[in-house]
Amino acid sequence: MTATTVQRRRRGISPWVPNQHGAWAMLISPAVLGLVAGLRAHLLIDAPSHRPLLVLPAVLVAWFFGYFAFFAFGLAAKARTRERRATYLPPVYVYGSISLVGIAVALLLQPHLLWWALPFAPLVAVAVGETLRGRARSALSGVSTVLASALLLPALTAVGGGAGAIDSVPAMIWLSMVFLALYFSGTIPFVKTMIRERNNPTYLRISIGYHVLAMLAVLAWALWSGSWMVGGLAVLTMAVALGRAVWIPWSARRGEPWTARRVGMAEVPVLLSACVAVLAAIFF
Repeated sequence: MTATTVQRRRRGISPWVPNQHGAWAMLISPAVLGLVAGLRAHLLIDAPSHRPLLVLPAVLVAWFFGYFAFFAFGLAAKARTRERRATYLPPVYVYGSISLVGIAVALLLQPHLLWWALPFAPLVAVAVGETLRGRARSALSGVSTVLASALLLPALTAVGGGAGAIDSVPAMIWLSMVFLALYFSGTIPFVKTMIRERNNPTYLRISIGYHVLAMLAVLAWALWSGSWMVGGLAVLTMAVALGRAVWIPWSARRGEPWTARRVGMAEVPVLLSACVAVLAAIFF
């Protein structure tokens, strides 16, 4: 162990830099896809104004800095001493203030965005409530965060369309949001079967059962959409996700060395396939 490693451990986790690397894919992917969908929607309207080009980055600032504040808040909530809690609070205030500025700018330019608080607020409340109860890594907290992230896709699409209204979002974008939510929600039980619940056969059955149901739901979406390319990519993604939910835990139980880093790297192709499926839905 190097001196640098020892110093890092003594200092503990930095509240200024989120260390949950697995959350970054869930945090960034829907935001990028939503930005692409929003820009495309902006280009397709008859008389585009400059406002969406200001609101899109404002929403992204609110999202990312809101997550940074939430991460630091989670550390403060589970701190055992008042002194340690005090070291975690500054980024909550700084990042939270920046996030509120982004929200204020977005609402000032597109007041209809206030309607998006109806689906977003309960999800955020659930995540915060689970954190205060000491269950920040619970499945309920993870799913609520995933749903909030997936909502960025239709929200940014609405922003790009000009008004930010919920009823302006095409049906295919809503279905793509559901697809993203199904995929990312599946990563929660899968990762738990490899780390915290690696020796729990009941949890493994739950993970596999979820992926089977998600696969059937995506197959129904593919048949409904009428687009073989979009539907085929979505089904392929969930088929691979189901396969890895079965095979990787199976191989780990037989001695295959699956570190957290290796599990994360194995997820990259599945994530890219999911993103390509959503991009196909946006453009085709």
